[in-house]
Amino acid sequence: MQLSQVDPIVASFSGGAVGVISASMVVEINNVKQQEHKQCKYCLGTGYLACARCSTTGSIVLTEPVSTVNGRDQPLSSSPKTRRCSNCSGSGKVMCPTCLCTGMTMASEHDPQIDPFD
Repeated sequence: MQLSQVDPIVASFSGGAVGVISASMVVEINNVKQQEHKQCKYCLGTGYLACARCSTTGSIVLTEPVSTVNGRDQPLSSSPKTRRCSNCSGSGKVMCPTCLCTGMTMASEHDPQIDPFD
């Protein structure tokens, strides 16, 4: 009884909208699956790798020389000092050399992120 009271134009518009949304979702799911295959295997698509020098902390503990006094090893200073990692500039991550920060498997000469005149 209720279905017969619905305007046929409204019903067809609603049905068409549901169909378009469903088709768009299927296309988007297929695009995501294709992009997963294209991502860099080393950085997993992020474009960055963990800094090995500072172990992603962004700072390096400076080693202090040790002096020997009366047969005992004693540090010359009381507390360890740290400084910013010069490899990653304190960020804890470095550029992925495989994909050149694109996150894709193969960086080509046509990639807009790679400037040949840089």
